[in-house]
Amino acid sequence: MISSRIARKLLCQIGVTAAFLSLVSYRDIAYSAQPVPTVTQAPSTNQADIEDEKPIYPIAEKIIRANGLDDNPWRLKIDNEYDDNASARDVNQIVLLKGLLDKVDGDEAAIAFILGHEIAHHTQKHMYSYTAYAAKLSKQLQAEVDAKVQTIIATETKKFETARSTKRRGKSLCHQDTTKKTSLSAIPEYVALNCEGKLDSNKVEQLKEQITAEKTPEMYKQIAKLSRQQEYEADKFGYMYMVRAGYSPEGALRVLNLMSRLPYHDTDDSSHPSFPDRLNAIKKLMNEYLAPTLVAEGETRLRLNPQPLTYDVSKDGESLRINSRFGSQRQVP
Repeated sequence: MISSRIARKLLCQIGVTAAFLSLVSYRDIAYSAQPVPTVTQAPSTNQADIEDEKPIYPIAEKIIRANGLDDNPWRLKIDNEYDDNASARDVNQIVLLKGLLDKVDGDEAAIAFILGHEIAHHTQKHMYSYTAYAAKLSKQLQAEVDAKVQTIIATETKKFETARSTKRRGKSLCHQDTTKKTSLSAIPEYVALNCEGKLDSNKVEQLKEQITAEKTPEMYKQIAKLSRQQEYEADKFGYMYMVRAGYSPEGALRVLNLMSRLPYHDTDDSSHPSFPDRLNAIKKLMNEYLAPTLVAEGETRLRLNPQPLTYDVSKDGESLRINSRFGSQRQVP
């Protein structure tokens, strides 16, 4: 089998990628959001910790409520890193980087699309399906490597026995006379056996690492293909989520247009589709899922649950926690 060290390395690389499902490898319409009513906030001793998140809360809260996603709490965090990205992490946590927020500052519809995209990564269980698929491919890779190593061992063992009986007349091959043309120097080097025809654990380990390294890129290509599909799906649901909450679908176009100004890095093993392709996909969605219909769906949910969800500082002390509708209805002592 692949050594535990190699397997751990592969799964660690996969896990790190899955832990951050992100936008990047990334109020001005008739459907504009209605003013958010005053929210009753649970008491907290760490309000300074969520000052950056407070302006984003009304947008996230309305998206959650307009799409019936309020059965569980959500966590919202603004990361100080100045980069153009946002990500879905852990369980129901959304992280926005200040660099991206700076570039869409004041554009609530654009922010709504970014939030909707990351919320969709959670609701569509992308982290689970990504890691499950990656684990499956990792096991397949392990089986293929083990099978190839066993084939090499069997082939070399047969060659060794033949060479020992025909060229060395049963003598040990550990003391070759390299000055003679009849010596075993003419025989291909064994990559799994030592000169006594026994398995060399160091050679076998190196062999496994070599084969794994050769096969790993193809595995990552398959994982990247799934990741690209998930990004399209997150864009789709993110678009639907934001529009149901009353935000202009043009906000999605503005974000993707903005991000398309970044350097082009689209390759076969890229984890994200190119921004021009994502932009075209959103335009098609706008014709397939018409904004007025989505807005009407959202308004129905908002009428049924008119009270905004309360918020507080999360137990991690770093996030704004948007409480579920059950938590929001709870009486504060």
